[in-house]
Amino acid sequence: MSGKGSADLPRDLVIITVEPGCQESIDLQWEMRRELDAMYNEITLDPPPLEQFRLPRAAFLIAWLDEMPIGCGAIAILDERTAHFKRVFVRPGFRGHGFGRRIMNALEAKAVELGYLILFLETADQQLEAIGMYSSMGYKRVACDGRVPCSEHSICFEKRL
Repeated sequence: MSGKGSADLPRDLVIITVEPGCQESIDLQWEMRRELDAMYNEITLDPPPLEQFRLPRAAFLIAWLDEMPIGCGAIAILDERTAHFKRVFVRPGFRGHGFGRRIMNALEAKAVELGYLILFLETADQQLEAIGMYSSMGYKRVACDGRVPCSEHSICFEKRL
């Protein structure tokens, strides 16, 4: 796979809602977790928690490029008005082509469909590309205020619809 800026990378991205326990979901979540473990010198042993994405008004989305799962994103419930975006991830070989932004747009559309008025997400301080993307998409930094389990690396964002 060619790297960033590759002219031969196809652009036919399809994003669909899936059952959170499907193999592609599990594989993407473990790949994301391994990357974060390396970044923050952690070791994750527990499997990805899936039940939060099976609740009413929750969803798990996978981005497919030429029938290959290349990224994902999920919606969990923070409160009645607030969607909590989680698991936003694009495989490293596919970054830099706007796929993360397209996953975020699909999550936002799904959140509107599910009746949310506020979008909330938590990322971490070493994920500079994610921070830049969220800021450029109109997300404003907010205090995490114990709304989600956080670490000293946590940075929270919110967007009002």
